[in-house]
Amino acid sequence: MIEWIEFESPKALRGFPMGDSPKREFPVYLPPGFSTDQKGLPTVYFLSGYGARGSVYLSDDSAFGRPLQARLDAEISAGKLPPFIGVFPDCTSRLGHSQYINSQALGNYMDYLCDELVPLIDETFAADPTRRAVVGHSSGGFGALVTAMLRPGVFHGVSASASDSFFENLFPATINRTLIEVTRAGGVEAFLTTALTRPSGLGSNEFEAVLTLAMAPCYAPEPAKGPLYGELFFDLETGEIHPEFWKRYLAWDPIHLVDKHASALKKLKVLSLECGMQDEHGLQWGHRQIARKLHAQGVEHKLIEYPGGHRKQSWRLEQRVQRVLEKL
Repeated sequence: MIEWIEFESPKALRGFPMGDSPKREFPVYLPPGFSTDQKGLPTVYFLSGYGARGSVYLSDDSAFGRPLQARLDAEISAGKLPPFIGVFPDCTSRLGHSQYINSQALGNYMDYLCDELVPLIDETFAADPTRRAVVGHSSGGFGALVTAMLRPGVFHGVSASASDSFFENLFPATINRTLIEVTRAGGVEAFLTTALTRPSGLGSNEFEAVLTLAMAPCYAPEPAKGPLYGELFFDLETGEIHPEFWKRYLAWDPIHLVDKHASALKKLKVLSLECGMQDEHGLQWGHRQIARKLHAQGVEHKLIEYPGGHRKQSWRLEQRVQRVLEKL
């Protein structure tokens, strides 16, 4: 059963320059036979990738597949998964995403998730506060990892898939297409005005350009500097990297955050890193670097690689959920 919840953030998403609404609607998955009298179930938070709300996980209506809800119902009914509550938050922004972190430009999305949504779900569904897991892919994998490091104790299990990482490899590769699209449109503001209002949506190059621009208010916020309200790590005329802004981006790379926050990760009951061996963005290399540092710091974890790329990996969701729940 899917129950939709409408919730208006009382504080975390209010009054920020980007102007996104503090009111969000998001789905909650309830297991077969769920009753309001049923107490103490574990919860799993599903964090989506860039450009998507959490509900994207439930939207597969392909004639050749089965929606996640039906798959989870079947797994629980067969005893392969324990009953649990699934939460699919909306942490998007006007530019596509928030990376699930606090930003003076976008809003305090980590606070929104940890301090507002978690208590709401715990109270509404009488969930077990000692058994919470977070599962995410791409930007969602980044959000899962970083939240575990910066807000220890909120979640007890993490499954991070193809997490944004190894920024030196990930982001410079997007400079060329971004410059082409922005130059063609006549500047950042003109590009965003056109790209974000076109009824037909974004082309692949435009999508990559918007994604690149969207990282500025996340990793280098500047609330007084619209329309991005953040600093790009490269020059819009020459593509030259700005060392002072690039340094701010790199500070958010999970590879570097592990060094400072390994003690928080040691508190997790389960930490899983997954990635396709042919990931188009090279995130498997980032995961390997994270895993190497986790090993050096004595953090128990599991590194999993499988044949495949960045997309079409949702068939692995049941395995990810099972892996975290069996440890909780």
